Amino acid sequence: MVKKEYVACPLCGWNKALESEKRIAKKKSVRYSWPNFSLEKAFIMQIREGGGKRGGSGAKGRGKAPGIGFKLLEGESLTLSEMAKNDAYSQILARMKKQLIRVVYYCVKEGIMERSELRLPKEKPSS
Repeated sequence: MVKKEYVACPLCGWNKALESEKRIAKKKSVRYSWPNFSLEKAFIMQIREGGGKRGGSGAKGRGKAPGIGFKLLEGESLTLSEMAKNDAYSQILARMKKQLIRVVYYCVKEGIMERSELRLPKEKPSS
């Protein structure tokens, strides 16, 4: 039996294989690195539209054709800041905040993070 390491997000539980054969095949970094995205620009509330299934090569368009997937509708999606201005998302943001505080508290308690690291920087942190 093969064992594989996965790394999970402490905020949402999303997980990804730490090492990937697909990344090796694509000549990318073998080990997973944590995603770094712009908190100011990233769409946290994403509105997507399903594209349906492509016609297959078999009779009546059936077959093993992959689906088209879900297309992000950027004009309808919201950043974290935009969500904060909309009361409809207040409960979601409150739960996100509560979990973030729990993660930070645990990291301080376990010595993963120092209290001094929690001071807000005078200038914008680097990405």
